[in-house]
Amino acid sequence: MLEPPARGASRRALLEKAFRYGLAAVGPVGAAVSQFLLSLQLLRMMQPAQFGAFSFLLVTSQFSNGVWSALFCAPLPVLMGGEDAARREAMLRALFTANLLGAAIAFLIFWALGASLGAPTPAALFFAGYGALALLRWFGRAYAYVTSAPMRTTASDLLYTLTLFAGVVLIQFRQPDSLTLPHAALCLSAAVSLLPFGKDYLSRQFVRLSLRETPLYGEVWRRHSSWSLTGVVTTEATANAHAYLVTFFLGPGAFAPLSASALLIRPISVVTNALSDFERPQMAREIHENRLDRAERSVRLFRLALMAMWVATAAGAAALLAYAPQLIFPSRYPLAEIATGAALWMAVSAIRLLRTPESILLQAGGMFRPLAYASMISCGVSIAAVGALLALGGPLWSIAGIFIGEAIYAFWVWRQARRWRAAETAKSTAP
Repeated sequence: MLEPPARGASRRALLEKAFRYGLAAVGPVGAAVSQFLLSLQLLRMMQPAQFGAFSFLLVTSQFSNGVWSALFCAPLPVLMGGEDAARREAMLRALFTANLLGAAIAFLIFWALGASLGAPTPAALFFAGYGALALLRWFGRAYAYVTSAPMRTTASDLLYTLTLFAGVVLIQFRQPDSLTLPHAALCLSAAVSLLPFGKDYLSRQFVRLSLRETPLYGEVWRRHSSWSLTGVVTTEATANAHAYLVTFFLGPGAFAPLSASALLIRPISVVTNALSDFERPQMAREIHENRLDRAERSVRLFRLALMAMWVATAAGAAALLAYAPQLIFPSRYPLAEIATGAALWMAVSAIRLLRTPESILLQAGGMFRPLAYASMISCGVSIAAVGALLALGGPLWSIAGIFIGEAIYAFWVWRQARRWRAAETAKSTAP
């Protein structure tokens, strides 16, 4: 009969997991703090239309990170764990080449988007450079995790943080009246943050490319990325339908108050993304090794960490709004509007983080198609709810439409996770 694990061993495992979570989060949290300071500067320096345009461009950049996760990052652990050495190298060359070509296309898209929002040509070009380089860095982070080099990811995040923080200081002294300098600071930060990934990564990404083997990416697309991308696009519609509808119909100035109130939940999204990137390859390895018990424990600890972050953020936001809102929000943004928006965003983030561990578990298990189905359903609900609430209650209450879509998504993810667990358990116990 097997003995239960000693309580001391269990405690050590918990402390080790907490340390690894802290290590995984320190870089992204630092990067988010510097980017938060930049957003806060522009909130106070720029007119609402300029701040709204900047915030909307950041939303599209974050969406592109999700697209890159679907196209390149999420399939990476599966490819690294299931192919022979020669096949793996060929697939990696195809992946790195497609990654660089995709970043070049993204540069053109970001340039056109910035120009369409009225940004000066230099500002649009700098943001396009930032968007493209950030995608290369996003893939570099995933590659470092998969190749068991998490410290390279942390170093990249910290270098990005320090460079952007220097840009924030410069902006504070220069007090610019356009987005050119802030976008230039973002672009430079993304560029230098590629260096810690090392010679092997830089060589793979910029030198050892193979256009001849790029068609191999078609296999990745068919097996993983097509359904994963569908899930990302529909998830983006579920999560940010308000940003696109409000900006499209009412302009970036109307989006500014929504984006300002969303600053208060930034820590939650940052930590969620950081821990998701950390947990995905960990869970993939545990599933590949048929250690479902360890994967389930990872899900539980992941949820506890996210819940703790939510409670801390909610308490901090409430204290700030009650005692010193002027530290962040200038008087041109009504406090009642900011407080209502913050409460709605906290509700959205709560339902979102509660389903995140199961989402990552299903991604690690290669279950991209069921996730895509779930997000397609919630996408339609979210767009309809946001549109209706935008027409009936104005931009602020459109956030409630996001909550409705996220609740539908969470229900379907939990349902699919239960089915997946039952199927995997049956396979592991079959004679």
